[in-house]
Amino acid sequence: MGSTTTTSTSAAPAKRGFRTFGASGWAVAVIFAFLFAYHLWGGIANLIGVVSTFSSFGVAVTAEVWALVIAYAVAPVVVYAAALLIGRTLPNFGRVVVFVVGFAVVSVISLDILVVASAS
Repeated sequence: MGSTTTTSTSAAPAKRGFRTFGASGWAVAVIFAFLFAYHLWGGIANLIGVVSTFSSFGVAVTAEVWALVIAYAVAPVVVYAAALLIGRTLPNFGRVVVFVVGFAVVSVISLDILVVASAS
């Protein structure tokens, strides 16, 4: 009664994700977090500024204005989270490309919201 052992000759490829992000991957994520924070700060400042300006003139803040300023503040967080999730399985160059595209999307969204707000 001999025991038989089977060995696999093919090695499974290493899975990439947050556990294998590595120091350079986290450095890319942190650098782009600061860039996205620029838009987040602008959105929060506009949220506070618009509401205080409206209240100082005695004008009620409409639902459309609330939607615009909240979208302006939330868009960087949502796009950064999406870029972080999409880029988690990519090598660093691909991760940088995803973050650059995400930053461009946030910039376009921010400018569109400002244009819509100024046209109202």
